[in-house]
Amino acid sequence: MRDLKKDLKIGKREEIKTLIILNSADTMFGKLEEDEDQFANFDFVSEDKKYHIEHKYRPDIDLKTCRYDSLYFDRVKYKRFLELKKEDPEKRCFIIWNCSGERVCWEFKKYGWENEDGEIEMYFSKQFNQDRGNGYPQDTDMCNVFMEALHPIEEFF
Repeated sequence: MRDLKKDLKIGKREEIKTLIILNSADTMFGKLEEDEDQFANFDFVSEDKKYHIEHKYRPDIDLKTCRYDSLYFDRVKYKRFLELKKEDPEKRCFIIWNCSGERVCWEFKKYGWENEDGEIEMYFSKQFNQDRGNGYPQDTDMCNVFMEALHPIEEFF
């Protein structure tokens, strides 16, 4: 059975490692801070509040040998992205996945699931009967980002 407290502790440690990496390099994001709300949809926010970044730790996924066509995240984060864009069209949101030490990134698109060239980058799905940290199984709407749409975080340095 899953040990939720242990998973959260490890996830937080990996979040901090990624934040240190991002803040130690000259990135387009500038200086990032952890969001004050531990339940926020995005873990990091830039000082100027223009960039919002979610971090996902997936130690069981090796991107070189992965059998999946995509990585996923909760659809509520996509809905929050749409709210942020409505507040300020200049805001940009990203997800960074740390998969077995290799960090890849995807930027939320203002075009929905397509990029500027009309290529499909993500699709919606549903996870059934997953314990999402509440101690009971529930169904969750998800967004799946195709592997081909992911970029190494070094591209943002």
